[in-house]
Formats: sequence, structure tokens, C-alpha cells
Amino acid sequence: MGKVWVLDSETKSTGAHMRPLEKVLERPESREKAAPRRPAPERPKTPRQPRREAAEPQRTSTALPAGHVRKKATGEIGKVQAVDSRAGTATVRWLKRGSTSTVPLSTISTR
Repeated sequence: MGKVWVLDSETKSTGAHMRPLEKVLERPESREKAAPRRPAPERPKTPRQPRREAAEPQRTSTALPAGHVRKKATGEIGKVQAVDSRAGTATVRWLKRGSTSTVPLSTISTR
């Protein structure tokens, strides 16, 4: 009677090999006898520190000249050209972009 062969794919990414079934069945026992594993050293049990939350970047704003406003969302600075109190809007010329837009008063700040 012929030998029974088994595809042994125990190795990682180096390819599988054809091995006789007897050798594959012997392998787990021979490993235990050859190199007994030592238990991992115990770590001292210390309470874990809670993770710190990432700190928000500190934002400081300087005083603006008279007639200037800052956009609350982006911090962009602009010069007020007109205010419509009935509509609750202001026409602002943005210094960075050089464009003019009408924005709600709630979205700008004088600080």
C-alpha cells in the first residue's frame, strides 16, 4: 500500500509542501518535547490611566480696528461696509479674498 501525502501549509507565505501523513501527525508531539514554552512574566497590576483627550489648539484673537469684524467660523477678517438692522445682515468686504458678501450678523464678531 502507498503512503498518504498531505499538503502542509503551516509556513507563512513561503509555499506549501507535500509531506507524508505520519510526519504531520508526529509534529505537535515533537514540538512539545523539544522546546517547552515558558509562561510569560506577570506584569505588576497597576491601574490604567484614562486616555487624555487631545487638547484643542489655543486660539487667541487680537483687538480689531474700528469697523472691522471677524467671521466666527473661520476667523477671517473683513471691513464692514453697511449694516441692515431690519434684515439682520451686514455687507462685509473680506480682506483675504478681496470679495464682498452679505452675511447674517450672528456669524460675525467684533472681537
